[in-house]
Amino acid sequence: MFKIQSVVDFDGLFKIHNNLIILYANNQLTLRDFNLKVLHELTLQNTPSSFGVHNEKLLIGYSNGLLEIYSIKPLHLVKKISPVDYKNILRGTDEGHLGNAVTFTHFVSNSTFISADESSRVFCMSLKGLGWLEGLDKQRLFGRYPLPPSNPLQLPAFHSKLLDVAVCQPYTAILTPTKLIVVSLKPSPTTIYRVINEKPSDHTTGTLAWNNNTLVFNWSNTVYKVNLDDQITHSSRVYDRKIMSSHWIDSNLILLRSPTTFDLVEPASLEILESQPYDTSHLPNTPSSFQVLRKKCFFLTENHLSVAFLLNYKDRLGSLAKDGKYIEALQLAVAYFKGEGGHRLTTHLPDSTMERQPLVQPFLSSLLKSSTTYLEKTITAQSKEALRYLAKHMIEAAYLIDNLDWLFNEIFDIYQNNKLEYPFLVELEPLVRYGKLPVIPPNMSQLLLRLYDPKDHPGRYEELVLNLDATQLDLNGVIKSTKIHKLWKAFIYVHLTALGDFLTPTLELINSIRNDQQEGDKVTLFDYLGYTLSGLLYPSQKALESIDEDYSEEGLSFRGKTSIYQLLFNGKLHSDDINTSDNYSYPYVRFLLALDSRLFFAVLNRGFEEGYFNDEGTSRPLSRQTIVNLLLEMIYTQDLPIGTITQIEVFVSTNLSKYPQFLMLPSSTILQLIMGLSEMQDDSEGNQDISGASQNERELAVESLLSTFTPNSLNKILDQLIEVFERAKFYKILKSSYRTKKEWRNLIRITLEDIYDEGLFENLNQTFKWSRDDVELFDVFETFVDTLIRLDADELVMLVDKHSNDSDEVHTNIVQWCQEKRHIVEYLAAALRIRNGELSDPLKDIYITALATYKKEEVYGAIKAYDFNHELVDRLCVEGNIIDARLYHLNAEGLHKEAFDYLRHSTSESADEDTLKRAFKVGMKIAIDYAHNGSEEANNMWFIVLSSSMTAVRKYNWSNDILDEILNAVVLHTDLNKMTFSTLFRKLVDHFMVEPKGEDKPYDQLRSVLMCFMDSIRSRQEIFSVARRIMDRDAASIINEYSEKRRSGWSASEKYRNELDELRKYNEESRKLSEIAEELEQQGVDYREIFEIPPVKQRVVKVYQ
Repeated sequence: MFKIQSVVDFDGLFKIHNNLIILYANNQLTLRDFNLKVLHELTLQNTPSSFGVHNEKLLIGYSNGLLEIYSIKPLHLVKKISPVDYKNILRGTDEGHLGNAVTFTHFVSNSTFISADESSRVFCMSLKGLGWLEGLDKQRLFGRYPLPPSNPLQLPAFHSKLLDVAVCQPYTAILTPTKLIVVSLKPSPTTIYRVINEKPSDHTTGTLAWNNNTLVFNWSNTVYKVNLDDQITHSSRVYDRKIMSSHWIDSNLILLRSPTTFDLVEPASLEILESQPYDTSHLPNTPSSFQVLRKKCFFLTENHLSVAFLLNYKDRLGSLAKDGKYIEALQLAVAYFKGEGGHRLTTHLPDSTMERQPLVQPFLSSLLKSSTTYLEKTITAQSKEALRYLAKHMIEAAYLIDNLDWLFNEIFDIYQNNKLEYPFLVELEPLVRYGKLPVIPPNMSQLLLRLYDPKDHPGRYEELVLNLDATQLDLNGVIKSTKIHKLWKAFIYVHLTALGDFLTPTLELINSIRNDQQEGDKVTLFDYLGYTLSGLLYPSQKALESIDEDYSEEGLSFRGKTSIYQLLFNGKLHSDDINTSDNYSYPYVRFLLALDSRLFFAVLNRGFEEGYFNDEGTSRPLSRQTIVNLLLEMIYTQDLPIGTITQIEVFVSTNLSKYPQFLMLPSSTILQLIMGLSEMQDDSEGNQDISGASQNERELAVESLLSTFTPNSLNKILDQLIEVFERAKFYKILKSSYRTKKEWRNLIRITLEDIYDEGLFENLNQTFKWSRDDVELFDVFETFVDTLIRLDADELVMLVDKHSNDSDEVHTNIVQWCQEKRHIVEYLAAALRIRNGELSDPLKDIYITALATYKKEEVYGAIKAYDFNHELVDRLCVEGNIIDARLYHLNAEGLHKEAFDYLRHSTSESADEDTLKRAFKVGMKIAIDYAHNGSEEANNMWFIVLSSSMTAVRKYNWSNDILDEILNAVVLHTDLNKMTFSTLFRKLVDHFMVEPKGEDKPYDQLRSVLMCFMDSIRSRQEIFSVARRIMDRDAASIINEYSEKRRSGWSASEKYRNELDELRKYNEESRKLSEIAEELEQQGVDYREIFEIPPVKQRVVKVYQ
């Protein structure tokens, strides 16, 4: 990243500017150019502490506060600025440095400069020349003077330590441990930006660096970037190291210097791109001790002025090669070539691969040759690990630049001549095994195979064989090894590519499966056959024709297909087959059918799709027709399993329609196939279909066969076979036939039998449209209604309403046809919902009766939503003890007293928990309605609901959840003008206290009621007390306004009168609440004490939302 070298022996103060190096040591000031030629020398009487350069001027700041301006060509003093007198400062007649060392000087322009001293004061000074009169303008930008000792009572002047000052026309940045200030010098010095350090400390360090209008600064390990363009923006990043200084290398790179590293940072994200270790902890840590110019960093080391050059990719590679680090350079070049080394901002390499690699390739090629020379000279002295390391990088380099000749003829020869092939081969092997090196020398192929014993590493051995040129191998040895260890992929690959032998792998696999019955061997066999019959090499799927580039009948692909077809469809065993016990004709077809008939026909289908059979010349021993005839012959002459026969029939049928120009069968054979495919083959118990093909597969095959007939012949066949298709449940064929014949009843029936068809209701709708809504068609639905309702009751209702002449009659029939009575509820509920309650009374009676029988919890909702026979509803509710529904029904009939008496009576009777809770909630809703309507009956209703629920909670040992829900409803919906809480509570107390002795009193429930009421009262009191104060204030304001208006002859409008009425209502309500509290106190209930009882947890009552 950086190359560091010494520039000159030196230990002192320095300044780098353009082509000028300014050095000071031992009272001697020296100016040199970048070739270190001495330009000027000057002996100084005072000790300088800072330098500033602009064009041909040199500004020197001294340790005593003196400033001198020199002209460089020739070197002579132009202006001396002495330290100011403190008395003049007190009088306000002068500004400037007192007697402190000037630590920073910088020219802003030819006549203006910025200076700062060790007392943290910063000045802007401008030289003014008016003819014979010369002047000097001084402006203090930062810092304060010390207070005179004559003012001992005043506070001492604030003193802030100055960390750094940096200038970029027209801005001056001033950094202290606590803040950053940016001052604009034009038109007059003005602070335009300020940042406060939120975590300052005595140990805070920092530096500044400008690049155009972008400022980078740091406080300890946090770096900030401020952009002062049209809109000021800033960003920051915290690092895990102490930052000693920050510098701009160029507009695209920032250098951060830490005690141990140089870090290059990308300005946009402030992310570290590269780091180089370098110990700078011993270097001086002042802003002037480390300077950057033109991508060069100048800094002091022990007695030296050193420079660090930022190296691009050429410099880095050249530097390593020059130092004899060839392998390290080669490794770096490989990283650059792959886009993995460095960053484009630091290496100057483009991101694009197409642009980057041509730039790096010449260096990579040269370094590869240099590394080879280094290897040749040092190979005998290298360890095995080192030799592997060298081989790894050299192999990768040669591979990347495609210089394999050099790799094999030069580098490998060095290893081989020294009998050290192993390290090289171990590193080369992964490239070969992964197929990245398609061609290698023959002798190397054999050496690579010796790396692995197929017994211990079968996978790697097989992968190597598959990626080597089989013709270069020891065929006998490889074939023997792969056969013994059953490395079938490699075994097949060698036979096909080296020997052109397709039969031996097939026979070996068949015999292996006969002996071992391994599933993996079966898959391998069918994959191999399928690839070969498709013209592909197994297992790479590379086209066989591309291996020998012979597309004729003499080529590898054609010969392979011919060999496989001849073997499989041979009537006898092959002469090389070691099995002699199979005496059936076509033994290999029988074997593959028995092994997996589906996979066999999948392979055969792939073969049929190839163009091999399209030209039926004499060189082709078989054709599609021959194979089909052979398979049909096996059906009729050999004892094949039913499943296998069905698979043959499906294969023949589908291909008959696919290749009509190549396949022909007599009608009698086609009819036999249709009959065979239409027969359901069940097991001995008559439960499981053992036909070997799904119903859908068989139906598709039959459809293919039927498509070979002419329309007239097809109609006759359909008439003859319609019953056969009915038994086979070939619904698609049957639907098509009945639709063509316009047999709508049969079409509806078949559509219903295909009950799980996704388009069931859509098909039924379409059929009714075609039939012009023949009402008799709904009779067909009788045996299917339960399933239809289960699928979608809404769709069935809409179908009836849309296509029946008397929908109520059809609905009645469907209800009668239901075998499961719960479906009656579901169906009629859908009918009521869709028809908005417009259903005949008998159907409504059926619905409410079924609902009361099977779904009691839904009766209340039904009678609330729809109108039913009142007497029937009452009777069903009494018989079924449906308390909530009867309570609602009696109230709806205007019998609210009887309704709530019924609720109270039902509570004392035996009832299940869910029924009673539903009844309480219905009673609560009724009481709310009456309360909202202002009825006084609501008081009694609330009493009954509360007392009944309290009784149930105690009697059935419930939780208080239902009681809490009712209490919240009471306080939310009670008008205190109609009913007071105290009255209601008194009735509850009286009610339970008169119960017979020995009965448990509901003290816990009474306590809950009282606490709830008190919470509500307190909440309302607080709300109304606040509201009353607000309204009182508003009322006074409004009344004053009325008085002024009336004195002017204006009468108050109705609007203001209404506002006053509202105010009076608030006050009246507040007064009533106070009376309620007083009434409770008179009854012996001190509500103030209740709220202070520790064991009782107050409820949060949502009185006002």
